[in-house]
Amino acid sequence: MSVNKINFNSDLAERDLSFYQSVDLPLIAQIDSANIGCLYHGGAEEVVQKATQECHHQGVSIGAHISFLDKNNFGRTPMDWNEELIHSLINEQFSILSNLKDPQISITHLKPHGALNNMACKDPVLAQVIVSYVKQHYPELIMLAPVLSELAKASQTAGLVTALEVFADRTYEDDGTLTPRSIEGSLITDPLQASNHVKNMIEEKAIISRSGKKLPTTFNSICLHSDTPNSVEISNQICILLCSMGVQQQTLPELF
Repeated sequence: MSVNKINFNSDLAERDLSFYQSVDLPLIAQIDSANIGCLYHGGAEEVVQKATQECHHQGVSIGAHISFLDKNNFGRTPMDWNEELIHSLINEQFSILSNLKDPQISITHLKPHGALNNMACKDPVLAQVIVSYVKQHYPELIMLAPVLSELAKASQTAGLVTALEVFADRTYEDDGTLTPRSIEGSLITDPLQASNHVKNMIEEKAIISRSGKKLPTTFNSICLHSDTPNSVEISNQICILLCSMGVQQQTLPELF
């Protein structure tokens, strides 16, 4: 991993206008890439339009944040799936985002959300279904995938440009997967703790599980969930950290 360049991303346009104004807007001023919700797990058309416009205005690259159709549980409930369903999820949500943004604004990456992402990280068959469809229909997109995941492996094997992602606000298990949200402490909400978590990963060139196990890996991007409590304060601390370490923030297209 190049220690002097990194991408900082966040999931945006997933809530209402009030949340957009109080959380998303301050985050857009600090991140490099945004994963824009496509209305399947939350958000509203007006918020998606405002978020894409503001990202474009501030030079933040934009990705489609694809999820199961699950607004009641914010896309975080595992669901049964088949190939046809996955294809339609990607196609329909990419179309929604494409139709809501201005024509001059580009979509440059794709990132699964919530349960769909977690499942694809562990299930090589699901990962392959997602990657194959993206490669066939959207081959120019960068795949934003968690480090050490089946999704990342499938994307790299298929020859897609793959950005490997770590999480600033989540703890890890010894196998490299995220600690389930049902477990206390899985979500890091203290800004300094999150900053130290990121600092350790950069310095060790590894993700570090909550038991202290080091899993060496390169990574290109740091993710902060906008709905994590104190996300704006966490973002402030991460930007301060990266600057202090001499790490330059870049959009995903700039990295590759």
